[in-house]
Amino acid sequence: MDAIIVVALVLSSIVLLKYIFKLDIKKVEPLKENKELEKLTDKFPDNVQVAKDILNMLGNNKVKIEEAKDTQTSLYIAVTDKISIADMKNNYARIQTIAHECMHSIQDRRLLLFNFIFSNFSIIYWIVITILTVTRVLQNTTIQFFVLLLITLIKFIVRGYLEIDAMTKSKYTAKEYIESKNILTKDETAALINKYDEINKLGIPFTIVQILLTSLISIFIYALITILVH
Repeated sequence: MDAIIVVALVLSSIVLLKYIFKLDIKKVEPLKENKELEKLTDKFPDNVQVAKDILNMLGNNKVKIEEAKDTQTSLYIAVTDKISIADMKNNYARIQTIAHECMHSIQDRRLLLFNFIFSNFSIIYWIVITILTVTRVLQNTTIQFFVLLLITLIKFIVRGYLEIDAMTKSKYTAKEYIESKNILTKDETAALINKYDEINKLGIPFTIVQILLTSLISIFIYALITILVH
């Protein structure tokens, strides 16, 4: 019965989150491409050089930088203190994306490492309790729902803070970088920054919900497994 209630609550939460944040993938599609803005960003140096310049602006020259040609995801890896930049050719948002990862590199290192360790711990914990539940070694699954909920709360607070902080500040960092290069006119700079602001207005709610949904779905799957096993 507990598992059935959890399934119902998780499904209700997912629907509620989508409604509250007014998430609509159709609003994101028009932001993916903008030929005029791509021409503006093409005037700037390559991605690695942009990252070096922004890190220099932030007073952080110790971070390693690499360009990953086989991925579409840019990220900062706290354990190795490295920024991996995706293949973002003809991407007008590349300067803000790079600025975002650079912002991560100057965040509180304890939080960054905790986020990395705890995220991996949560995955391992879920796999272990799922195996124990399927093999019927673990009989009292009710407490596991509370543990998973607690893990979700901690992950959301820590990762949510790190992502929102970086997303909010990256627009201003990108603006400072763009203006420092004196490549674009004031109108061109304004057009690019306004689009970055538009991306953030949609991206921040999407990020918040994504963080929650990842954990909620794992709870949902565990609850389903519990129902099938018991």
